[in-house]
Amino acid sequence: MAANPTDPRLKTHHLSGQLRGLHACSVSYDCRIVFARRKHPKTGAEVLVLLNLGSHEEVY
Repeated sequence: MAANPTDPRLKTHHLSGQLRGLHACSVSYDCRIVFARRKHPKTGAEVLVLLNLGSHEEVY
């Protein structure tokens, strides 16, 4: 995920509703990571901020 958050194996997607502006990806069949993509304030590099990890029911 750190090397390529858009790797097709992760099934990364944009979220909507109350989680609009965030992204999620699949770790396994029923394990998801909800994260934000931000720019580092000094370097401008993309930073992934992990916000939640758990089952589909837990994170959504």
